[in-house]
Order: sequence, then C-alpha cells, then structure tokens
Amino acid sequence: MRKFTVSALVLGLITVSSPVFAHDELTATSPIAGSTVEAGSIPVILSFGEAPMDLPFGQGNLIAIADNKTKEQLGAACAKVNGNELSTVVHISAPGEYKILWRVASEDGHVNSGDFTFTVVNNSNYSTDTPGNQCFDDNGVPLDATKQELLSTKIQPDDGLVSGIFWALGVTLLAALVGGLLVKRRQR
Repeated sequence: MRKFTVSALVLGLITVSSPVFAHDELTATSPIAGSTVEAGSIPVILSFGEAPMDLPFGQGNLIAIADNKTKEQLGAACAKVNGNELSTVVHISAPGEYKILWRVASEDGHVNSGDFTFTVVNNSNYSTDTPGNQCFDDNGVPLDATKQELLSTKIQPDDGLVSGIFWALGVTLLAALVGGLLVKRRQR
C-alpha cells in the first residue's frame, strides 16, 4: 500500500505539471530550413501543432526576414493566421543566406519563438526595390517597421521549456520528500 500511495502521489504531481510543456511547437516550414530557393516573391509558411492565439495583425504572431550576414531585418514583421499556420510573402532578389525569425503566442498565453535559415539564388534576374517583408493590413495600410520591435535584434529563445524543466524537477523533489516522509512515518 505504501508503494502505491507514493507512486500515485508522484504520478499525480507529474501529471499536474505536464501542461507546462503544452506550447505551440513548430512542425513544418516552407521554405524548408537549410534549403535553396529561387529569388522572387517567396511564400513563408510556418505550421504549428496548435492554432496560435487570435491577435491583431502585426502584433504577437510575427514572421520577419533578415540578411543572415548583416543581421538587418528587411521590412516589417507580420503574419496572417490560418488555422495552425502563420504565413507571409517575402520579396528577395539578392543571392545569399537569409534568416526567417518568428514569434507565436499560444492559446495559453506563452510566447514561443525561433528562427531558421535558407539560401536564395537569382537565376531569373528577379529584382525588387523593396526587399523583405511588405506587410499590409486588411485595409491595405502598410505596417511601419520603425514602430515595431525588430525580431532580428530582439529574438530570444523561449524560456518556457527551461522553466518547465525546473518546475518538473521541483515537483519531483517535493514528491520524493513527501514519499520519504510517508515511508519514514510508516516505519515507526
């Protein structure tokens, strides 16, 4: 009975702490990380395990593109939400390596972010005067990158996993302590 009580307590505490790990996880990208694509209007689509929180356009759920060499963000950060996907279109003519930076807000309010790189080649002589992400709201009004926090300089890894691990360790230690006290009490 003693082992059952301790096991049930540990299992219960671990089960209660598991929602800490339930955040939007990136499941697929287009372009694929590390791939090479032709210059032009490049659709960027990020798929997640869960639908992001419904937030106003240009706030919270964002995709940006930056020159991977200079780290300069090209245009504003924005994304359209469609189910479990964030998407935008970036316009790139210069060959080189680029970094897609993203930030998404989960339904539970936690923010997850990340980045990946891909390479652009220009065999089609595509050109654009405004490289990067051009973001327009539903009324056709452009978002102003100067009024946004740049993802290219501010992106930081989500600490949700790290704090979740510490919570899980703390709960496990607490469960072990309570279990040890129960065992010691039974031995008396």
